[in-house]
Amino acid sequence: MKSNVLLWSSDKLTAFRSSLLPSPNFNHSIPKHICFQSQSQSLAMETKSNAEVLSFDFLSKKSYSPPSWASHLKPIPSHVFSLGHLPTPIHKWNLPNLPPNTEVWLKRDDLSGMQLSGNKVRKLEFLMAEAVAEGADCIITIGGIQSNHCRATAVAAKYLNLDSYLILRTSKLLVDKDPGLVGNLLVERFVGANIHLISKEEYAKIGSVALTNVLKEQLLKEGRRPYVIPVGGSNSLGTWGYIEAIREIEQQLQIRSSGIKFDDIVVACGRFYSTKIIAFLHPMMFMLSPFVMILITSTTLFKA
Repeated sequence: MKSNVLLWSSDKLTAFRSSLLPSPNFNHSIPKHICFQSQSQSLAMETKSNAEVLSFDFLSKKSYSPPSWASHLKPIPSHVFSLGHLPTPIHKWNLPNLPPNTEVWLKRDDLSGMQLSGNKVRKLEFLMAEAVAEGADCIITIGGIQSNHCRATAVAAKYLNLDSYLILRTSKLLVDKDPGLVGNLLVERFVGANIHLISKEEYAKIGSVALTNVLKEQLLKEGRRPYVIPVGGSNSLGTWGYIEAIREIEQQLQIRSSGIKFDDIVVACGRFYSTKIIAFLHPMMFMLSPFVMILITSTTLFKA
């Protein structure tokens, strides 16, 4: 029996992309060799994809309509910002020593725009649309000292002419020192983010919600209009980014005429929010067959 496995890449994949994966190109549309059989179909879709890439949709605000299988979820967002290079392609990965009749495919969310950090941009497209609709002039979010979400939020805010305030968790020994220009901090400082350091101990004692609320109240007193994004952009509005990701895979499978279905989906997960949402959404749509979700964290590997 043939088995098809989809590896869903995220921000976790970017660091080792160059050593393991095919080199990306500047056209982030669906690759011809994955989606099409006839040359005429290929040319037609290639023309459409190139037109979409060149249509100046980036940073545009669009009305949002959910897929039919998610239309019962409430509330439905009214608008979304185009921040990512979507759809991200699905590549076949020719790994050595695979079991017989097994294929591995990659959902390349690491190609959504590196400065916006993989899958993080999917949630930010909805969160930033709400922030702008509410008249915010600055964004607050919180995470670890090298949080990919915080980096992506700072960049997205800069794109939309909003100030960003990042509360970053670090060790007690470093909380009163300049964090430097290492990793994501370089990008965050480059786009002018306001960085507030807090120790891991304070973070555990006070909590992320209270910490962001304190900063929000401070900014309100200064006459600012802050919008708070929770850790990882993980709330009900951010969930719509994953709804769109599932619809994206569904549409890519519909385009491919050979009728491929994935038996397993593997997701690299530092926190469980992404995986819980994908597992929750899967039964609502039918293009993907029942699957086993494999959760990969920094300390454990198990199936769910």
